[in-house]
Amino acid sequence: MKARKRIYVVFIILFLALNYCISVPNVSAPPPPPSRDQFIAEIFPNCTAPLQLSYTNTMITFDATFLSNKIDILFDANYTLSNQENTTTIPLILLLSLALNISEVIIKVFANSTPISHDLISVSNRNEIITPIDIQFEWFTERYPIILIKCNVTLLKNSTSVLRYHFNGSKSNPFDFKDLFYIVYHLGTSQEWIGNTTGRVELNVYGKQHHFTTTWIRLAPCHIVDIIGGKSYICEWNNTVSPLMDVGIKFYRETSPFEEMMEIIAFGFPISITITGIIIIVLIKRSERKKREIT
Repeated sequence: MKARKRIYVVFIILFLALNYCISVPNVSAPPPPPSRDQFIAEIFPNCTAPLQLSYTNTMITFDATFLSNKIDILFDANYTLSNQENTTTIPLILLLSLALNISEVIIKVFANSTPISHDLISVSNRNEIITPIDIQFEWFTERYPIILIKCNVTLLKNSTSVLRYHFNGSKSNPFDFKDLFYIVYHLGTSQEWIGNTTGRVELNVYGKQHHFTTTWIRLAPCHIVDIIGGKSYICEWNNTVSPLMDVGIKFYRETSPFEEMMEIIAFGFPISITITGIIIIVLIKRSERKKREIT
């Protein structure tokens, strides 16, 4: 009887020790909601002139073929502005905050197909005073600074002008700090535009598995289409109030075969120990019953 009790105690201690040692390292709290610390936002005028953003066409391409090492990002957007007032020169700003080395990013701005100069302004904290730009950030990132691409554009009276922003860069080791690489394109940065707008946003993704995301206050219809070597997420609207939404993409760090094996072991080993213990107990009871029958 004492031997049987000792076996039970040893089994319980062994089970609890193994279950704790193997399971605890793999238990984690639910991840916090992903922050918008990586974003690109559509242009807005840093003035109060009555202008219409009549048409937009934005394409963002992500090449995640070698995601564990880097991700390539190409941004190409055209914004058509209508000016029904007198000829005016206005500052236009495009915001972005990416996990990229901005000194290695190639940025080009065009006005009616003609290259124009631009200034890069970096903002590293919410309370930083920016001159001569008077803007207030509705949301901010603590990990990456906000970059403002600022250019001055002359808009002729009763005319339309097309502004094109083009830049590309690569993010090395996108999972250095966390298991998620998440970036959004923000529509509706400014409520200064007048009238309705027509537009299209297209996210093209090549390479590793990803997840498209959309959050909105005013939604534009979106759909996914297959492209050669990847997927495309397209949002379009026609002659309506400008959408107010984020269109984004998430990449999660892939687990290695060794990590997957350890997760399987961590889940399955305690169960195996439990089953083995039950079998041992059953065999001991049977053995004791046979001994009683013999005596």
